[in-house]
Amino acid sequence: MASNRTETVVPVPVVYNWQQGYWLLVFTALAWGINFPVLKIGLDYSPPMLYTTLRMVLGMVTMFLIAGAMGILRWPHREDLPVVLSVGLLQNMCFITLVTIGMQYLPSGRAAILAYTSPIWVVPAAALFLGERFTLPRAVGTGLGLTGLLTIFNPLSVAWDESGALLGGALILGATLIWTAGLVHVRRHAWQGSVLGLIPWQLLASVVVLIPLSLVFETPADIRWEPAFGWNILFSGAVASGLCVAAQVGAIRSLPAVSMSLSSAAVPAVGLVAAALILGEQPSGADLIGFLLIAGGILAVGLADRAQALRLRQH
Repeated sequence: MASNRTETVVPVPVVYNWQQGYWLLVFTALAWGINFPVLKIGLDYSPPMLYTTLRMVLGMVTMFLIAGAMGILRWPHREDLPVVLSVGLLQNMCFITLVTIGMQYLPSGRAAILAYTSPIWVVPAAALFLGERFTLPRAVGTGLGLTGLLTIFNPLSVAWDESGALLGGALILGATLIWTAGLVHVRRHAWQGSVLGLIPWQLLASVVVLIPLSLVFETPADIRWEPAFGWNILFSGAVASGLCVAAQVGAIRSLPAVSMSLSSAAVPAVGLVAAALILGEQPSGADLIGFLLIAGGILAVGLADRAQALRLRQH
């Protein structure tokens, strides 16, 4: 006889590892923020594309070692190959190369602010290409971010007489748009393999294309091989492009979206402070106001994502 009893399905609560997640976020925010003045110093020793190539090679080797030590290193699944290429070429090679070239023309603190506007661009891109709702909180976050950009690049604050100021900003903003395009592809993709286990292959894809490309436009003879440059590229490569990437994946697994938004706002804040302490840069009032507006926009987007995630779990 069939039972008339109805069973209530209770959603399984998401368990966050707060302590581990926040330690990983602190590590990535400090390392990625400090990397901006480190990168600025590195450009005194090496042309930008060759610097990026060396950085990617070291990051790739570091990630292969990490994935191998964790026992998750596998050949990419055939269905994961398109996203391995898009992340490797768009979010790694193009983004980092354009940011590095752009930093030749901008203070490292301002470059850090502009490079971390990507969460703002994700909102309209997700609405256009993924069908995600463009809610009022997300619209507010996007508006705050765009207002911050206009504050930084208004005609009264930008030193237009400085060679390449506009070009540098345009290159870095272009890099964030390319990064966003890669993220749209990532969000569409159904992963077959481990996300962390695929990162070495993504870096390998970027290195394979970047090596011949950099040799076409630049010459290795222009690199000044000095001990200071060795430590510089080791930090930017093994730490910022290797260890930090692994730590970010661990943080994503450990914390909710709003905490990750805090990280996106924290990196340029660390970058501003590090640039002041290491390079003696003094951010302008427009830079500081623009940063606060962009950080507010990122947090608004993160809160909107958290609210959406809570609604989905309740249903």
